Amino acid sequence: MDILTYAISFIKKAFLFIVSGIMCISSFSAPVRVEPTNPNAETGNYFLPDYGETLISAHRLGKGYAPENTMMAIKSCLDYEGRIDTLEMDLQFTKDDRLVLFHDLYLDEKSDSVEVFGKENVEIFSKTYEELRQLNMGEYFKYNGKYPYQGLRGEDIPDDLRMVAVEDVFDYVEKNAPGKYSYVVEIKYPHPWMPEMVDNLYEILEERNLCDRVIIGSFWNDTSHYIDNHYAGKLLRSANPAEIIDFYGSYTRNEELNPDDIKFMSLQMPYYWEDDKLKLGNLGRTEFIDYAHKYGISVQYWTVETEQEIRDLYIGGADMIMTNHPDRVEKVINEVKAERG
Repeated sequence: MDILTYAISFIKKAFLFIVSGIMCISSFSAPVRVEPTNPNAETGNYFLPDYGETLISAHRLGKGYAPENTMMAIKSCLDYEGRIDTLEMDLQFTKDDRLVLFHDLYLDEKSDSVEVFGKENVEIFSKTYEELRQLNMGEYFKYNGKYPYQGLRGEDIPDDLRMVAVEDVFDYVEKNAPGKYSYVVEIKYPHPWMPEMVDNLYEILEERNLCDRVIIGSFWNDTSHYIDNHYAGKLLRSANPAEIIDFYGSYTRNEELNPDDIKFMSLQMPYYWEDDKLKLGNLGRTEFIDYAHKYGISVQYWTVETEQEIRDLYIGGADMIMTNHPDRVEKVINEVKAERG
């Protein structure tokens, strides 16, 4: 698929997602949070915890405390003395077919790529893995008002601040904390490499016996369809935006669904309140979470940062809260547990 076709496809999907949000702009006050009527219990699934044990996910591997999607961020998560249950990361494909961690379309805002490659707007897929390893992936990381890794070049760049392949991440985590974490992996910008990306990822996960501990996310319908057609029963995936909209519509109509027709096992959704109005759809209600749990679907929210949002979702029965600041989520959860006695 050429870049123009890809851009048109992206715009169509973005428009669909924006329209769905506009349709759901709230004219109602924030719902009262109550304990779910259909709580999880002993599901045996890594992503469906018992009620009261909401999973804490380090978004982009905890970008609040270390440069996102780097081995340094992984080490920060593993060194954290509190609770992190799930590691969330983003995948892209290099010119020489390596799956690497990176979120944005262009390298400019996260690295020194303009200096290294001599031009702006360089994409991951235009460079080999070894070329990308030249970059300082902490160049623009800001912490406490400072840029602690800015200006590092050449041999001065620590290995854990260079571009990292996903298999190296899994190997490091499973060596140092075997079986401790589940994973959320989002496939970014998949055209035209999506089949190879999914195939490669499956090989990596299968070799390491990780398939039941990883949920694959993507905004792209064709990624979902490819997984369903080639890896049903082998890979877990989240719903794409169109499926979220459809499922939300079924919830509002209180429809009884055929579980065999549901191909995804999680909903990964934004959650954003302002002045008691939900800006991106009424997705945080306890009743909605209950409805998803009827069908064994894990309900996961990103990117949650404020203590009030954390409290609302925790009490409401959310299965996972994705955050840049896992310590903040843990603090609120512990406060609510203490209030309950």
